[in-house]
Amino acid sequence: IILFFKYNFTKENVNPYRRDVCSVGKEPRYGFTDFVDACAKGNGLVLGGAMQTAERDFGFKTQDRVLSFIAEGGLEAPKHANTTELRTARDDVKPMVDSYDFFSGGDFGYIAFWKNDLSGKWIVKSFKKNDKQDPRNFAFREAFEKAVQGKKLKKRDE
Repeated sequence: IILFFKYNFTKENVNPYRRDVCSVGKEPRYGFTDFVDACAKGNGLVLGGAMQTAERDFGFKTQDRVLSFIAEGGLEAPKHANTTELRTARDDVKPMVDSYDFFSGGDFGYIAFWKNDLSGKWIVKSFKKNDKQDPRNFAFREAFEKAVQGKKLKKRDE
């Protein structure tokens, strides 16, 4: 049986959204600095749900404020959290979404974004306080737990 393919899949025209081309979860799909640079140039869009949580959690009332916050280095110590398919996409080919944990002063945040290859715009899907426990609190919690445990042992020994 001879099969004819419409496209010759070379490195130049491989669909970048295919799971076998970009690893899901382990490595970011996009360059983080490319995203920040695009926000600095105003080449970003913040979706409605992300705007609601940006206002609720960070007090940002406009899309321009969110994009300038990103562009000015407001996402301190960003750490890649995950890369996954955009679940709400209606197409058979779903864009990949990168998510990052970040700090901003005393806040621990979460951002998820993807690049629309048709329009060239970077889309902020999620921008909110992080649901995970702030890792900066681990040392305090561990010290507190040791102190409580020490008190319990001291009372038991009396």
